[in-house]
Amino acid sequence: MDIIVISGFCVTAAVLCRLLEADAAPLRALLAIAAAALVFLKTAEPLGTVISGIRSIFSESGADEEYLRILIKGLGICYITELACGMCRDCGENALASQLLLAGKISLLVISLPMFGALIDIVRSLLI
Repeated sequence: MDIIVISGFCVTAAVLCRLLEADAAPLRALLAIAAAALVFLKTAEPLGTVISGIRSIFSESGADEEYLRILIKGLGICYITELACGMCRDCGENALASQLLLAGKISLLVISLPMFGALIDIVRSLLI
């Protein structure tokens, strides 16, 4: 991942959005969404390597594969929610962005329930 290229692309897109702000608001929003999607796709490429590294750490530690699945889903939820919230805020929809952020937090809570159950079981076994 070349952060310099991505940064330059984002700055260029931001300048173009600023230039289009007064004259073509719908085109500005479309440009911002397209640029964000391209950055997302570019940054998603090296995730396979990261996931492989995390998977090997989990296999060496003997941790349950379910926890790895929860971790990867949680990271995905965080990244997608943040990206969508930023787009909503760019379009001036702050209330929608706040609701989306709440939905992302609830989604994280729902997928992490099995981990909370396992944690409670560990605490119970230590207390008994």
